[in-house]
Amino acid sequence: MIVLDTNVISEPMKPNGNPAVQAWLDRQTAETLYLTATSLSELLVGIEILPDGKRKEGLDAALRKLMERLFGARILSFDQQAAIAYAFIVGRARTNGRLISVADGQIAAIAVVHEFTIATRDTAPFVAAGVPVINPWEE
Repeated sequence: MIVLDTNVISEPMKPNGNPAVQAWLDRQTAETLYLTATSLSELLVGIEILPDGKRKEGLDAALRKLMERLFGARILSFDQQAAIAYAFIVGRARTNGRLISVADGQIAAIAVVHEFTIATRDTAPFVAAGVPVINPWEE
């Protein structure tokens, strides 16, 4: 099972998104792909801060359609188990001189709790967290 990081979900929504990412997504079985509530909030904030207009409306509609049709119940929450994993992951990273953002720490913790791999372009924080990663830009 694979957790898609925010950058993987947003890439196909870009006007000039990387075709390698779309090709990688197309090769995956939809039921094996998951989104975190953390990434969902990042995507929604990104849309919310856009100026009003067709682009904002189109991205909002595309994201809502994606949530309903593709992910449905496969949106993973940051719960108590993830909070415990987060403390361990971020604490260990800091001890080793590495900083992990709150969002990346939460996504990593959710993946650890579920024993999932993370698909992302930004592999460094997840490697520091000890989570298996896939980089669709390089696959």
